[in-house]
Amino acid sequence: TPEEVQEKEQNCKDCVVALVTVEKNDDIEKTSSGLSEEVAKMCQDVGHKNVVILPFAHLSNNLAKAKDGIKIVSLIEEGLKKEFNVMRAHFGSHKELLLDIYGHPGNARYREF
Repeated sequence: TPEEVQEKEQNCKDCVVALVTVEKNDDIEKTSSGLSEEVAKMCQDVGHKNVVILPFAHLSNNLAKAKDGIKIVSLIEEGLKKEFNVMRAHFGSHKELLLDIYGHPGNARYREF
């Protein structure tokens, strides 16, 4: 079930982008806190204070229910807002994404929680 789109277009520069997929057996608290900590570490590594949380179902064929996915990305957003400028894309509908990735070690990372 898609969330209502609040903003038709969102833009962010000099940011860490986290593509988040929530799976059926993911623990809500453990997953959200683990991912929040990892994204914060990535921001510190690259020296950026801007974060984009992007719900992205295309990394799994074992997806959680929409309400659980929304809960996890919302908790990640809230956890990171204490220290970073956070933008969260809406959950469950079409998104376009244009990335210009800065070339340095660790500029693209994969994590599972």
